[in-house]
Amino acid sequence: MAGTITLWVFGLLCFVVAFAKEAASGAGINLPGPQSGGARVGVVAVGVLALILGTAVLPNDGTPTAPPASAGSGPGSGGAAPGPATAVATNAGGVTAAPPSSAGQPSSAGPAVVWSGQVAITMEGGADFDLTPPGRHPGFPQGIYATGFTATTAVVREEINSEHDSFGIWTGQAPPSGAACADWAASHPGDSAHVSVGTMICLRTPGGRTALIKVDSIAPADYQLEATVTVWSG
Repeated sequence: MAGTITLWVFGLLCFVVAFAKEAASGAGINLPGPQSGGARVGVVAVGVLALILGTAVLPNDGTPTAPPASAGSGPGSGGAAPGPATAVATNAGGVTAAPPSSAGQPSSAGPAVVWSGQVAITMEGGADFDLTPPGRHPGFPQGIYATGFTATTAVVREEINSEHDSFGIWTGQAPPSGAACADWAASHPGDSAHVSVGTMICLRTPGGRTALIKVDSIAPADYQLEATVTVWSG
């Protein structure tokens, strides 16, 4: 503001100097100043320029510019604090991490695995998957057995008893989860299946278990096949 006042004062003095000498001479007073009309015009021009400059610099002269407010910078600042959905955590090293997302997480863990391993399914039968580990049932035969052997195939069948397993060949490329295998066995029930090496079977037992049977090898001479089996509790 001081610079603006100085320019205005200087401009006004230019006007005084330009016209005061002529006015004083009429009253018989001799004052210093421009002698000719051209000189007076030059002094007036300088005064006008000073006034224009003083007016131009007025808005920013000495006026502090407030910094932009930072949202959430502190109490009373008017900024909103991060809500629960956008909250972040800072560890001791100053590294900020977003909270884990719950999108895509399963609603439940699914049935628990109760057993996993190799099982021999023979023509003599009795692979009971309600037992841990699976094996011949001590009593009336139940479970599944293998028959109908060729060099590369066999037939898996249900033992004849009052409570049947139900099973169907899984057609997916990757092994299913326990829940998916249980749903598949329930929606594709059967009591026999033609299998080869690599075939996967989803099975539901009379006791409510689910088993995934993956055929690893077929041995016609021994009348049996070897399989990798995973058994779930439900």
